[in-house]
Amino acid sequence: MSRIAILYGGRSGEHEVSRTSAASVLNALSPEHEPLLIGIDRDGSWYRQDVPEPVPAVLPLTAEDSGRIHVSPGEGLVGADGRRMDIDAALPILHGSYGEDGTMQGLLEIARIPYAGSGVIGSAVGMDKETAKRLWMAEGLPVVPWRTLRAGRLTADAALARDMFEELGKPVFVKPANAGSSVGVSRAEDAESFIRALETAWKHDRKVLVETAVAGREIECSVMGYGMPRSFPPGEIIPAGGHSFYDYDAKYIDPDGALLKVPADLTDELAARIRKTAEAAFLSVQAGGLARVDFLLEKGTGRLFINEINTIPGMTHISLFPRMAAAGGLDFTAMLEVLIQGALEEFAYRESRSYTR
Repeated sequence: MSRIAILYGGRSGEHEVSRTSAASVLNALSPEHEPLLIGIDRDGSWYRQDVPEPVPAVLPLTAEDSGRIHVSPGEGLVGADGRRMDIDAALPILHGSYGEDGTMQGLLEIARIPYAGSGVIGSAVGMDKETAKRLWMAEGLPVVPWRTLRAGRLTADAALARDMFEELGKPVFVKPANAGSSVGVSRAEDAESFIRALETAWKHDRKVLVETAVAGREIECSVMGYGMPRSFPPGEIIPAGGHSFYDYDAKYIDPDGALLKVPADLTDELAARIRKTAEAAFLSVQAGGLARVDFLLEKGTGRLFINEINTIPGMTHISLFPRMAAAGGLDFTAMLEVLIQGALEEFAYRESRSYTR
């Protein structure tokens, strides 16, 4: 029986979502594995957790010194008793900053712990929306028109709003370049809402993207693998309940915030094009293991745009990633098995590389 560490919680604004995703992962984990729950509190400290029976919808997180865990370079995890903890692989179920942005991945590599998902580069690039867009453009992939604004160099004022509307049209979306899914994202239709949106986004990151608001359908596609990724039938998000777009509340708080359709109502040709584009987007940012690629399908023209990529997508009971994988014949438990096996294979590859002259 292998021992699988499930890392959840974390310092990001998606702390609660991570705890919900981790509960779903724990529920779906094969009984062939022994779960080791590691909760990371909002200050970044690690604590071993008891495995609850039954598993609640949201995993609890108890911060007690007796359960404190430290990460030791080259050694892995060390418990409060000073003894090394044996684990076979880690599943980082950490959304957003300090989990999905390459920092956790670098820490796990330094500790020589096999982990599922993208490596340092793929995680960091996937998190930085501007860098991802530039790589996709270099590959000839379609992205939503945007401009980057940096705090300290510009003032959020009516003149700036006017320039952005003239260049990108009206309305626009304003979002932090580096933040979790839908965190700090606002829709702006006039100068007042633009200024407010920019100030909100700058609270999360000094670099902010202003994007053309593409009117159309929100399509998502799950991708898994490493050198030869596999995509799954795309799904569709239909905002509901007064939500004009799939914002944070619609995703995680309002149970009636959106209708999720898997598979999406698409022609075979269009679904194949979306899947091929998702795989290309995945590879071009050096993602690995798993990711959800989000698209916008423009109403009227049928033009397809890549919106963003999430390298640790939501795993809650309403999340699209596991539902799309299931539509492609890979249920939640089987999907986790693929991730664990991939983690072991990638670790073996890293360990086999020569690091000397």
